[in-house]
Amino acid sequence: MVILRAGLCPGLTAEMIQLLKANSIATVVDLVSSDLEEVARKCCLSYKVEALQRIQVARVFDVYKMLDVLQELRCSVSQQVLSSSGPVKVLVVDSVSAVICPLLGGRQAEGLAIMMQLARELKTLARELSMAVVVTNHVTRDGSSGHLKPALGRSWSFVPSTRVLLESREGTWGQASTRRIASLTKSPRQPTGIEVELDIGSCGVLEESPAASGEGC
Repeated sequence: MVILRAGLCPGLTAEMIQLLKANSIATVVDLVSSDLEEVARKCCLSYKVEALQRIQVARVFDVYKMLDVLQELRCSVSQQVLSSSGPVKVLVVDSVSAVICPLLGGRQAEGLAIMMQLARELKTLARELSMAVVVTNHVTRDGSSGHLKPALGRSWSFVPSTRVLLESREGTWGQASTRRIASLTKSPRQPTGIEVELDIGSCGVLEESPAASGEGC
């Protein structure tokens, strides 16, 4: 679930985010499911808020449909038929494991092939169209070590160039009962082990810890 934040698309400011949140619109899904004219009226926003109209959502429930959507996106952008909504800057897939996991198990060889096909398509979009591709993936615990690891396993771990682990941790005495932590576990530019504590309510960062030695999951 993608939370609305300033800079998500051109024109979406922090002030606009607060107005939307005051009217129970905090995520991209909330926004695209709403009547934009009604949203503009309630939030006292001009209806020429193009930023809100730039966000598009495609609901897919299997990997084959997702591949179709990605190929259509690549063709439409290359043919410049998205001029009404402007250039695509960010693609968010939430979540990749939801459409891949059903193919793993009994038909594992086929599932791995489809997973790698999806990975190639996402990398092609990022490279050819110069867009950021953000993919969410569930995590599981390693049976021997107990450490968290990506749900799609070792094969998928080589696909993302940058990987961030999002987790909830029990707070210590004097802190909130649950802390939400984002940890950098793979990056071509930054040292791994950097952690920040997130405040989901205000979409901000509470504190940042220095880079730790070694790499997380």
